[in-house]
Amino acid sequence: MEILDIFSLEDFKDSIPFTAIGARTCYSSGDLDYLLNDPRVVSKEDRAKFLSKLGNYKHFSVFAHSFTYKDLSKIDENVLNKHLDKEFHSLKKEKKAEILAQKIASTHFKSHYNLKYPTVIGISLRHFLEKLLEKDEKEYFETFEKMAEYDTPVQPLGKKENTTLIGLLKDYDGYAVFFIDNVSRTMTHQLVRHTALNYSQRSQRYVKEDENLLIIPPSVKEATCEFFSDPAYYGFRGILETISYIFEGSEDIKEDVKKRVLDRIEKVITTYPGNMTLEALFMYLDQIAEAVYDYAVYKCKVKREDARFILPHGRKTTIVVSGTLSWIKDFIVKRTDPHAQWEIQNIANQMKQLLQEQGIDV
Repeated sequence: MEILDIFSLEDFKDSIPFTAIGARTCYSSGDLDYLLNDPRVVSKEDRAKFLSKLGNYKHFSVFAHSFTYKDLSKIDENVLNKHLDKEFHSLKKEKKAEILAQKIASTHFKSHYNLKYPTVIGISLRHFLEKLLEKDEKEYFETFEKMAEYDTPVQPLGKKENTTLIGLLKDYDGYAVFFIDNVSRTMTHQLVRHTALNYSQRSQRYVKEDENLLIIPPSVKEATCEFFSDPAYYGFRGILETISYIFEGSEDIKEDVKKRVLDRIEKVITTYPGNMTLEALFMYLDQIAEAVYDYAVYKCKVKREDARFILPHGRKTTIVVSGTLSWIKDFIVKRTDPHAQWEIQNIANQMKQLLQEQGIDV
């Protein structure tokens, strides 16, 4: 429980809103402007209630976006002794601080330690809350109420196309928080392989996929081939017409939902000709997948979390990414390589430019 003796909630007060943005990203289809006006992000009282609900669900991952460092050589020596074996008590305070920092780093996943700053340890709000729950559930929930006392506004530091730098800590090895929008799930599947970073992604389990978009690769847009297989085209069209017929005859589906689905199916059927480009074919198949998704959810009452299995990997998504600058730089170096796929390479370059604008060498 050394973390609870060393850190307090106040150590994280300036970065708590980043946790709220990450959490709202999971449950919302809104863009960053929408989230920055969401009471659960900008109102300290509503934010505290929202985060308390997540705390009740044990949804700890979003709290990793709030991070802080502490130099253990500056805390009370009695605290150091409390968490070290007696054989170390005779050592100098600096050495004790170094040993305890290494102990915390070795036992807490995604904490941060660097021999360059031997007495410094970095942890996230997630580490703090998990230990607090382990110690005292009542005190754990009271901590969320205390979050309402802190009112730190989120002021984005810069934006490059898909990527916005929403938070930056420069002390020691630093910490950066990025909001990334209008990218594909194919890209984020590559992104989350960088396991040292923390992620909060728009959920297909909880967020509607109605009229979401498919991200089309440049190579597909530039392709000159056309889809000439008329029998296949009419087979695809038949699927949509069948689903349209089923929706028209359904009395157990809300009228506004029925109208929206039917209007979209009609648009898809009448928009695409028999001889379509490869890009149009991609979009057509995406709309068929969405029509089947709607049919499963609204007609068959299948849960969204199960209906999403029909949706393509290329669907648009939003994700919040955070991590120490050392690990962010590691990602940038690997994904700005010319061999990286175009989409993740673009994101890595955008992150690099945003950090450089803040005077950080990448």
